[in-house]
Amino acid sequence: MLPSRLFPSLERNRQMESAEMVLLSRRGVALAAGFLAFACACKNGATSLPSGAQAQEPAKTSPAPASAAPSSSGGGDARALMPRADLRDLSPEQLATFREVASDTFDYAGCNSTLAACLRADVKDKHAPRMARLAALLIKDGLSGPQVVDHLERYYASFPKDKRAFLKSDDCATLGPDKAPVTMIEYSDFQCPHCAVAARWLHSVIESAEGQARLCSKYFPLPQHPRAAIAAACAEYARNKGKFWPLSALFFEHQEELGDEELKSYAKQVGLNGAEMLQQAYAGKFQAAVDKHVAEATAANLHATPTFYLNGRQLTLPPKAEYILFSIQDEVEWTKGGSAWEKE
Repeated sequence: MLPSRLFPSLERNRQMESAEMVLLSRRGVALAAGFLAFACACKNGATSLPSGAQAQEPAKTSPAPASAAPSSSGGGDARALMPRADLRDLSPEQLATFREVASDTFDYAGCNSTLAACLRADVKDKHAPRMARLAALLIKDGLSGPQVVDHLERYYASFPKDKRAFLKSDDCATLGPDKAPVTMIEYSDFQCPHCAVAARWLHSVIESAEGQARLCSKYFPLPQHPRAAIAAACAEYARNKGKFWPLSALFFEHQEELGDEELKSYAKQVGLNGAEMLQQAYAGKFQAAVDKHVAEATAANLHATPTFYLNGRQLTLPPKAEYILFSIQDEVEWTKGGSAWEKE
């Protein structure tokens, strides 16, 4: 069970537990499809890209009764029934899905009821509108109601300390302030196309986080990518020379052209000695550093790239810029013990 200090709504009374079981049975096996709906990653032996993927304290309030939640049919009056949710950019069909989701999942902060009930005008729970925004983002990305509920449940269940991996962040190339409250570790593969997509917006995500996040890039070359391991060794050479980011950018831009001569050419473009780089890489000088990253990731049960961890918490949302920024903001609240996570 998750700590009541952080997720008080998980300590539901018997009535709430009974209601939750009814909702879960109603969703049924559809959740299994939701688990993989956004598996935007390179995995051992397979690579796939699903459609649409790119890579004030609250006032005290009595818990809203679960029966106050609207039914999940239709969506025309969703805005009127849940006025604290920002639903302005959802289509009528998406509004209907949102209403289904809000009736089928529980709020994870100070309001011990369904998300729909916690979004009424007379409820003051601060986190419910934020949870609603996350649900809306997932719906706009094309997920079904049961799939969105599954994503929400797994996302909020990932925050407790015992769910986090212990990962070092002093053996990698970094971006962002050293004392940022959130350290985001990314495991990537230079021949993974989804990692290349992420590389296009990761720098802007760190900038948009406005000093709240620091990125640490780590290696996880997959066996089906024959040039990923030597590229990782060359990137480690560049890191030791202060040239990791410009060289890694070239690797991702030309990930189908990572032969020895190309690697030397890219090194020259960023002011490095390509011949020396390859000689040291093939001699195994950087193998221990790469192996260390792989072993650490394997111990954390990582099997695909790109995979992100925020202060050791694995990102369970789709690996897209808007979800990572959203999760960074939540992590800052968690780190501060903010009111968004606590019941008054």
